[in-house]
Amino acid sequence: MKYTFQDSTELPVQRDFIQDLQDFIRISKEAIPLEKSIIGIKQGNKEEKAISQRRLEEIDKFQKDVIDYMEERVQGVESEEILEIKARTIETSSTVSMLKKNERLEDIDRLNRQALMEVQQLETRILATLSPFFETSIYGAENAYYASAEDKELKGRQVSSVNGVQYEFELNFAHGALKVEDLRELTLPVWAKSGILSREEKVKKMDVSDFHITNIEYEGNSVKTVLQDKDAEHMFTLSADDRTLRIMYGDHDITGDEKLAPLIDREALYMFMVKLKEFFTKSVKSRRLRQVLLDGKNAVEENIVFDCLKLIAGIYGKLVRECIERGYTKGEVTIKMEEPGSVRTEKYVSKSEASSELSAIGSEGMELARILGVAEA
Repeated sequence: MKYTFQDSTELPVQRDFIQDLQDFIRISKEAIPLEKSIIGIKQGNKEEKAISQRRLEEIDKFQKDVIDYMEERVQGVESEEILEIKARTIETSSTVSMLKKNERLEDIDRLNRQALMEVQQLETRILATLSPFFETSIYGAENAYYASAEDKELKGRQVSSVNGVQYEFELNFAHGALKVEDLRELTLPVWAKSGILSREEKVKKMDVSDFHITNIEYEGNSVKTVLQDKDAEHMFTLSADDRTLRIMYGDHDITGDEKLAPLIDREALYMFMVKLKEFFTKSVKSRRLRQVLLDGKNAVEENIVFDCLKLIAGIYGKLVRECIERGYTKGEVTIKMEEPGSVRTEKYVSKSEASSELSAIGSEGMELARILGVAEA
């Protein structure tokens, strides 16, 4: 499928932009009210805590006033009966005061736990709402992928960033564990001792196809991986980018060894590294959005998801304006889709429809509409 503007100029992002725009509006309509609910819960809890704190202070003040009053009343009194009444009055007052303070503190603790539970549930819903969109529809994001073996099972994560927004996915792979042979067969040259008496070192090609892949880091054009046999006796660290290749066998640099380096099957190694990169697109069974950060702050916990959506709207807004400029109807955001066989169709969303949907959110939606360039004049 080929995507173009209405004037047949190719879209800079080869995606169904209209569908992505509609999805952005949908997740905004879901996520923003959830975030506002969280803010409301936190504010309500803060106000309740302030009321309870005032009640605690009132109890303390009243208890102090009782003690001061009783002490004042018995000044110069020598009667044992009166002094005993004073002591018991203060004791009773202290007991009841402590009881009421504990009740109030229990209320504060209960309210805190209830608010925390409600907030966590809403935060989970926000991440679940954002997850599918963040997985495929953030344009211009830089992605980095990591995988490591934990308890013999490969766990992964994806860290992506764009315009100050960073988001992280937990990756679940189709493979519980990964061996070199799952990608391709591979041998690497090493020095090995041979002979019974002399034990001289000779060059040997070690078959590492059965080795476990215990770690992968894939950032930009660079990929790094660790291969280890089942007994953890032999370990290789492979790293490569567009220009360089390095193979470490333990502490020994194979690529820097003048006798071993020529024996490296660079084509096989290159294909292996390509397969490693493809692993993060072809072998991921599921993704779960774990967190979204804005300038290093947790956007969900700090209630700044709306600010993240504004930045994404800025990215989308540039395309919206270009769609309108290159289109034939200024009140519509239109793209053309060309299927194999030159079958062309147009897809659009009207500015008024997009603006109306966003305005239903409230002032936040109206702000998003302005950033996107679909706000009514």
